[in-house]
Amino acid sequence: MKISALTERISLKIISLIDAGDILAGSHLSVPKLAENLDVSRTPVREALMFLEQKGILEQKLNRGFFVSNDYAPQKREEELVPDGPDLPEYYQLAEDWLQDKIEAEVTELFLMKRYELTKSQLSTILARGISEGWVERKQGYGWRFLPVAKTKAALEQIFSFRMVIEPMAILEPTFNAPQEKINDIRRELEMLLESGIERLSPTQLQIAGYRFHETIISFSNNPFFEISLRNVNRMRRLMDYRIMDDRSRYYAEVKDHMRILEMIEAGQRIEASYTMKQHLYVALENKKRRRISAEAE
Repeated sequence: MKISALTERISLKIISLIDAGDILAGSHLSVPKLAENLDVSRTPVREALMFLEQKGILEQKLNRGFFVSNDYAPQKREEELVPDGPDLPEYYQLAEDWLQDKIEAEVTELFLMKRYELTKSQLSTILARGISEGWVERKQGYGWRFLPVAKTKAALEQIFSFRMVIEPMAILEPTFNAPQEKINDIRRELEMLLESGIERLSPTQLQIAGYRFHETIISFSNNPFFEISLRNVNRMRRLMDYRIMDDRSRYYAEVKDHMRILEMIEAGQRIEASYTMKQHLYVALENKKRRRISAEAE
């Protein structure tokens, strides 16, 4: 299949989103949504999806559209052969060192490059990620500063207390509306996680999938302040989550909770869904507190 330069760029962008874990195996790809997100017309997006189907990256199901093939394994691009991808070990080590107070709050780039044996390019990638997740900032003039965001037990409890207020309440908003297409998208992702995804996806991909569920549910409120607030909180708490991402067994219970909440919303049982969401967050907080204590004791 001969494709245009624009279609090729769209194809590469879609592949990069899949490889980065932003689009998971088994996920449905919506032509209108991709066209909107990529700021292009629908025709080249449709051509890109057809091209990726020929490559075996996607599969087309009759009357249902395009889906990421469950057989497709995220690829490591040539430019990622040096360890500066999304799961760069040094990033997690830096986060862990900061959580355990093994490094000072203010440091220089030279100190970080020597401590973690990084090139300047790799360090730039790590610091940019820390900035995007809300716990790193550049000092005026010279050096870097690490922020105590979601670093303490008190911060963790405050974040979940906040979530236990806004997420259940968002479900009860008068403007709450859950489009069937989005419900179906969420259900497919949850089913994929239960079938095989929990065991085969990377910790970062699992983390993103969890965030995506909660952020999608809160977006149904059609109140942008709820959604923006949750996105900011999730961005800040990633630092705390990194040290407890190796316990995959907990995901089964969490995903089953997500499925129950989704079923209640689909059935119009919003009061029940709101209550279940609050209980779900309470249990998640207790589990995180226990794992945090265990991680600190190791």
